[in-house]
Amino acid sequence: MHGREPAPSASEAPPWLGCVRRPRRFTVVSLRHQVRMTALQILFEVDATDHALDLVYQRRQFDEPLTPDGERTLPLVTEGEQFLQRLVFGVWEHRPYLDRIIEEAAPNWPITQMPGVDKAILRIALFELLIDQLEQTPVKAVINEAVELAKQFGSDNSSRFVNGVLGTVVSRYRLGSADL
Repeated sequence: MHGREPAPSASEAPPWLGCVRRPRRFTVVSLRHQVRMTALQILFEVDATDHALDLVYQRRQFDEPLTPDGERTLPLVTEGEQFLQRLVFGVWEHRPYLDRIIEEAAPNWPITQMPGVDKAILRIALFELLIDQLEQTPVKAVINEAVELAKQFGSDNSSRFVNGVLGTVVSRYRLGSADL
């Protein structure tokens, strides 16, 4: 069919997926996206409930497979676990500071009235941009990841809102102007 490979059969898709998906290669970038998705889910749950961060983290850190077949390879798991731990616990520790930055960049949206998904995505991105010195992920990559998460998990307007808030912060703090 004009260069398109046939979709795998339902038996090739993991049962938890509930649909058929094409096999794909997993790279460091997709591992990072997977880790950010897991961090988003953990932070959202803890913020929206009275569940303890440690317990939610322990329960959810291995919820999603890191390879197409669900197998784990030690270097990827170790790298992913370290990044996940740094994101989740770093964001939670710096939450008051990150929330002040968000409120300054979006003065018409009080943090208490902001959708939880948008808030968690912004906290993760701002942690990567302003606090995490180990990764030094390019500004453009952090923003693109945040916008993708907003498209996946947020409302219809979430991606524009997240992009706007992060753009304001990048301009205000003069972050990575060379790579935007």
